[in-house]
Amino acid sequence: MLDTQSAPSILRRAGVVLLALCAFELAWMAWRITTGADYSYSMIIPALVGGIYLLRGSLRAAFFLVWIASVLLPMALAMIVLTLLQPFDLTLTQWQLDPGAQLAVLLPLLLFCAVLHWLRTELLRQPIRTAILSGGRREPSAHLALGVGIVLALLALGGHQLGRDADLVRKAEFLAKAKHGEEYHYYASKITARDDMEGTFVEAKVQAWRADRIDTVDVFWKEK
Repeated sequence: MLDTQSAPSILRRAGVVLLALCAFELAWMAWRITTGADYSYSMIIPALVGGIYLLRGSLRAAFFLVWIASVLLPMALAMIVLTLLQPFDLTLTQWQLDPGAQLAVLLPLLLFCAVLHWLRTELLRQPIRTAILSGGRREPSAHLALGVGIVLALLALGGHQLGRDADLVRKAEFLAKAKHGEEYHYYASKITARDDMEGTFVEAKVQAWRADRIDTVDVFWKEK
């Protein structure tokens, strides 16, 4: 089917969407901060810069944003997968006890993935490709960028799993159980080991859960 929409109109619409995303994330960040919740990532500045350049009809910005969206999309999907790499019973209990908190984590990631996919699709439409070629540039290597993103996502997932030393995990969960009680299930969600002149010290955050409650237990020990 012939794409009859002009390149400038596609660029302007993509710019408007990015600026709307900036406004949404700014409001979201303010809400998270005022409620005392964690807020650890932000795409406001890149989206703001990209949105402004797209509104001005910049084909160079479109070229680079295709690359950025193609790389980030698999990595954003990997972030969603990372939230599920824990015991299913813990995930189920989290959703039963506080579905709002789980949605507050999941929905922004899903929105981010949807915007990246939409932006990539829009900026790869034929009028944009034609305009880029007419300006003497090569088309963006979208498949190559997507491949790079997939490799980085797989490395992140693999690194997360390989970084979980089985012995440290067992020890963290054992210490948490000794500290918090036998009536809970335990899962070491974060383990950090550091070396200094006095030896290796390990800090861990362990999720302790039962049907009606979830706690975070902090443990610390000297490994050697």
